[in-house]
Amino acid sequence: MIDPEWARTGRAFAWAYGGLALVAGVLVTVVSIGIPTTDDLAKHYAYIRQIWPELYVSFVLFIAAMTCLFPIGLVLRDLFGRSVRSELLYASFLMAAIVGVLWMLAQAGSAQVVARDSAGMSPQELDILGRSSGIWSGVINWLERGFVLFASLGTFWTGRIALQQRSLPRGLAWLSITLAVLYWLGLANLLLFDLGVSFSSEAGAALVALAAVLAPVWAAWLGWVIGKSQHPSP
Repeated sequence: MIDPEWARTGRAFAWAYGGLALVAGVLVTVVSIGIPTTDDLAKHYAYIRQIWPELYVSFVLFIAAMTCLFPIGLVLRDLFGRSVRSELLYASFLMAAIVGVLWMLAQAGSAQVVARDSAGMSPQELDILGRSSGIWSGVINWLERGFVLFASLGTFWTGRIALQQRSLPRGLAWLSITLAVLYWLGLANLLLFDLGVSFSSEAGAALVALAAVLAPVWAAWLGWVIGKSQHPSP
C-alpha cells in the first residue's frame, strides 16, 4: 500500500497515459488510412498537407502521454519499495518518457516540414525533399526502437516485481510481462530487418502495434489498482 497522495497521483497519470495514447492512436490511424505511398511523392505529400492539423493534434497528445510515464515510474517505485529492481523499473520508465517525447518531436518536425514546404514544388525538388525525409525517417525509426526497448523493460520489471511481492493482481502482473514480450518480439523483428536478415518489417510493426493497443488497457487497470492500494498517512 502507498500514501493516498501517491495513489491519487499514480491513478491520475496512469489513466491520463491510457486515455491520451488511445485518443492519439485512434486519431492518427483514422487520418492515415488511405495515405498514398511514396512512389508518387506529389500525392503523398499533398495528403500529408491535408491531414496535418489532425497529425499535429495527435503528436501533441502522444507527447503528453509519453510524459506521463515518468510519474508512473515514480509511483510504482514507491509502491514496490526501494530496491535494485524498483530502481531499474523507475529508470526504464524515465528513459521511455524521454525517448518517447523525442520520438514524437522528431515525427512532428518531419511532418511539419513536409506540410509547410512541399506545396508547389517541382518533381526534382520533391525528390530532394524525399531524400531529406529519408534521413529523418532513419532517426525516427531508431527513436521508436529506443522507446520500445525502455517501455518493455519498464513493463517487464513491473510484472516481475508484482509477481514476486504479490503487490498487484496476478492478471495485471502477467499483462505487464505480456506487453514486454510483445515489445521484445516486435523489436527483434525490426532489428533483424535493419540487418537484412528479415525481408519485411511488417511483422515487427504489427507486434508493436498490438502492444500499443494493449497498453491503454494496462494503464487503465494499473490506475484502478494503484488508486485502491493506499493507506492513511501516519
